[in-house]
Amino acid sequence: MNGISQINEATYDALASEYEGKSALREAFNAEVVKRFLPFIKTGNEILDIGCAVGLDLSIFDARGFSATGIELSSKMASFAQKRNPRADVIVGDFMEVKFNKQFDGVYAQSFIHLFPKAESLDVLKKIKDILKDGGVAHITTSKSGVSGEGFVEKSDYEGNLKHFRKFWKRKELEEALINTGFNTAHYYEIEDPFEKEWMVFIVKK
Repeated sequence: MNGISQINEATYDALASEYEGKSALREAFNAEVVKRFLPFIKTGNEILDIGCAVGLDLSIFDARGFSATGIELSSKMASFAQKRNPRADVIVGDFMEVKFNKQFDGVYAQSFIHLFPKAESLDVLKKIKDILKDGGVAHITTSKSGVSGEGFVEKSDYEGNLKHFRKFWKRKELEEALINTGFNTAHYYEIEDPFEKEWMVFIVKK
């Protein structure tokens, strides 16, 4: 695990309880975003939720009849996810270091791609593509930014002035990264979360 991942892991471990405490505020938003992904997958499909946090989306996929697996860097976040989803397989680890023994029909990467520098994020996208079955679909989101940049920033919406790494993507910039990885965009939309943050959502096909 590299230094950036170690800092991100420590930050998300530290804010896991607060994140879980705010989960009720996210439920309707998360349900809406998952709902918009459903037309691109089929009931019973195998879904990998990358950076599954406390498992809100895992529980939605499970309730909808999907076989969902989660992976989460923070062991404390993963503990909440496993408790919320006792039937799900929740992997604790760095996505880029974990070796998967199967491919998935869908990959759900909500609020994940911006946790890496741009150079590394291209490898992340390639791995997502590699673990998708032919014709598989990925959900890739990040907050909307008018300026491209990256670095360590404070999680201002949480207590403790904790820092994590953040890549700020412009729409065209991320579109180009997805195209260069070999993805085809099936759908794009923007949506505001309960904390008044605007998100870009790319649903892409292998």
